[in-house]
Amino acid sequence: MLYHNEFSLISALDHFFRVIKMSAKQQLYACICSVVALVALLVSCGKDPASKLDLSVVSIPATDDADLRRFLARLDSQAKADPSSATNRGRLAMAYDANGFSEAAVATYAQAASLDPREMRWPYLQALANSQQGNIESAVQLMEQAIRLDPTYLPSYLAKGYWLLDLGRHQEACENFRTSETVKSTSQFKLPLVLGLIQCHFELGDDEQARQLLAELPNSDLPPYALQVRDRVLRTRQNERVEIPMLNQTNSKPLSWSDPVAGAVVEFTRGLSGESLLAQKLIDGSRAADGLPLIRSLRSQYPAEAHLLELHSAALVELDRHAEAIEVLETGIGEFKGEHLLHFNLGLLYVTAQRTDEALRQFDRTLAIEPSFVQAYDAKATLLINQNANQAARETLEASLKLRSPDAETHYLLGVLFGGEGEWLQSIDHFTQAIELRPDSASAHASLALSLSEMGRIEDAFAAIQSARKLAPNDPTVQRAVETLVANDVLEAF
Repeated sequence: MLYHNEFSLISALDHFFRVIKMSAKQQLYACICSVVALVALLVSCGKDPASKLDLSVVSIPATDDADLRRFLARLDSQAKADPSSATNRGRLAMAYDANGFSEAAVATYAQAASLDPREMRWPYLQALANSQQGNIESAVQLMEQAIRLDPTYLPSYLAKGYWLLDLGRHQEACENFRTSETVKSTSQFKLPLVLGLIQCHFELGDDEQARQLLAELPNSDLPPYALQVRDRVLRTRQNERVEIPMLNQTNSKPLSWSDPVAGAVVEFTRGLSGESLLAQKLIDGSRAADGLPLIRSLRSQYPAEAHLLELHSAALVELDRHAEAIEVLETGIGEFKGEHLLHFNLGLLYVTAQRTDEALRQFDRTLAIEPSFVQAYDAKATLLINQNANQAARETLEASLKLRSPDAETHYLLGVLFGGEGEWLQSIDHFTQAIELRPDSASAHASLALSLSEMGRIEDAFAAIQSARKLAPNDPTVQRAVETLVANDVLEAF
């Protein structure tokens, strides 16, 4: 608000000096208005910033967990007993944050920051909470505020840098990571810092610098996302660039680094929901060994909760104990009748173990319990395609289309399957729908060109392959399609 008031003050002064161009009567009236405006603005500038924010304690979100309700009620009472205490308000925000109440956490962190504008923890934690909600722009702004308050806390720069990458603001991300290099650091931050710089240079087209930085990465024990970035940089040659997925849009485990400020939030975890969330975060953060004791404790306290079996199995998979993970879920489907997710996850584990027939039975059982669970259709179809059971895979995907929102990948796969059976009209129809949903899919354009050529629609095939070549000239699917069309004299016709 101070910046806004300063801007308004300048505008008022500008208006005041323009008075000299008016008539005497106009000048008198304008001067009176300007003086009134100046006084109002000066008073506004002198107000406490906290007065701009509603500081009423946020209502406690509903929860069925009695332990958690009591814990939140105690912190809520403390915040209300001393409404000017930023510490009490911040503790309440951390409790909301730790137990999955993100909206209440964001609002309450903002109140704590307003009550104590010099404390970096509150905008920092509010930034992290915003990022979890997908509000990355707001998260960046809040993290900049936290950095101004404490420019020595390196995790602030790392979080901000990766958010800037996700937003496509690559030059700013580079500048941010370079600034962080001047902050006193330890070896634990080297991997995310170097990886961030590699991505910056890659996205800005400086492939040579990106490759040079690869030498600073460890030779082993790289997390999956780091391996993806390294492989894409190594595979990139002149005129052949491979996109790096955004950190929050990849299936790989996220990067992690030591963060004592965020780590303190864990202490406010209570009850089944909060501790389940904590266990999931430990698994996602490659700390499944730390999560296992917590999960076992939760299973003993809450034996009727089926989702704890899924957490238990996921932790074991993360530790490469696949046989034990399968055993947990096999026991679970006997104890919990009608829990479709147990069957589905067991099917996925059977796929990993190459127990194909058992996997198919579990996917079918999943759909018998929950016919609208489209992930099971996808998993079953993928397994059938790998077995060359294309007719069954096609029927499975067609069934899923009746239940899901329009999906480009499903239409693309159906186009491939119909084309493989020589049913070119249906193939063209599905490729066309895939392109309507994802116009930037080079593979769909290339595949459409092949199907069109089989129908003798040479001019349309040429247009489709040209679109594919413009989108991704070095894509393997596009190159194979071009070779096929050349061999069939389709391109020669033009």
